[in-house]
Amino acid sequence: MRITSISVSVVPLQLRAPFTTSFGTYETFPRPFVVIETSDGLRGVGEIPTLLDPAYKAEVDTPAVLTSLREFIIPSIGRAQREHGPIADIPALCESYAWIKGAVFAKSGVEAALWDVIAQRTGQPLWRLWGGERRTIAVGVSIGGKTLPQVLDLAERAAALGYRRLKVKIWPGFDAEVAREVRQRFPNLQLQVDANSAYTMENWLLLQALDDLDLLLIEQPLYDDDIVLHSQISRELRTPVCLDESIHSLRDVQAAASLWERNGALDRLIVNIKPPRVSGFAEAVAIARFCHDRGIRTWIGGMLDSAWGKAMNLNFNGLAEIDLPGDHFSPGGAYFVEDMTQIPLVATDGEYALTDALSVGVVFDWDRFERMGEGVLRERFTV
Repeated sequence: MRITSISVSVVPLQLRAPFTTSFGTYETFPRPFVVIETSDGLRGVGEIPTLLDPAYKAEVDTPAVLTSLREFIIPSIGRAQREHGPIADIPALCESYAWIKGAVFAKSGVEAALWDVIAQRTGQPLWRLWGGERRTIAVGVSIGGKTLPQVLDLAERAAALGYRRLKVKIWPGFDAEVAREVRQRFPNLQLQVDANSAYTMENWLLLQALDDLDLLLIEQPLYDDDIVLHSQISRELRTPVCLDESIHSLRDVQAAASLWERNGALDRLIVNIKPPRVSGFAEAVAIARFCHDRGIRTWIGGMLDSAWGKAMNLNFNGLAEIDLPGDHFSPGGAYFVEDMTQIPLVATDGEYALTDALSVGVVFDWDRFERMGEGVLRERFTV
């Protein structure tokens, strides 16, 4: 088996409701998908859950991802096959573009597409291919609202659908009061907050007002490229600090574990594992296993993925090493007006059941994919 072609298509995905974080409000995403075709007739799909701009991290906007794929990653894969023979597994794929610094989101889409191919070839669901054991997993929702009434309304909807973990976006001036109101309204639900790097060393003390709310965690309060300062403020917060944007690799997690342990706060370190942010599922699985061995709790973050990308994340969440509910659903059910799977993903009473169905467990809607992407961008590269 060898990779014969790699296609990149952009599909516009429209959110059912606007989503607000500390760095902006989003409604529509021009979302790249990678399709790998192989010499034995298989076709795999990988989503790259880009945002409209690089406000979350560098190179997570669609133009940057397309440039990395077109100019560097795909040519590198082709060159590796010509010089070293067919690329048939994940280590060979990753090695083909290991020389490229960064571009983690772009790399993750290619890797995800090959995982889909490998799962089809071996006749397995991805959760089993990755060593998962759990068939039923607790899932959570992420709430992005501009006002307190919006947040409370979304929280009410999520609770009514049976979700038992809520994540609320916060920023300076929109933090303690919001979290306190949600906690008072839902005293028995798991609650966490996400700052998306909105605080600085000049105002992070505002977060101490959250310590009496029994939160699961405060996610990425400080700078997107920092681990050291996060470890320092963790000594002054009773609530665990969760790293998101700061983690790009297993090495980053190992460094964080060393710092938190030195500060006597390892029990208050939590890691959000986002496969696209760490270049793909292979690195994500390695991070999950390291954290489990060190007693560091983990969960699976989302990037407003389509149902296809979320289905992959749900398979990853089947690993016994993942501790906390992930960001897999929205307060109103499906994120997008039109999505990429034939049947919507459904959680029952806050839980999702993995099956023995092939690969991601749901069927990709090729007809809708072709229709929605028509006239936007579609490039095919012979490898």
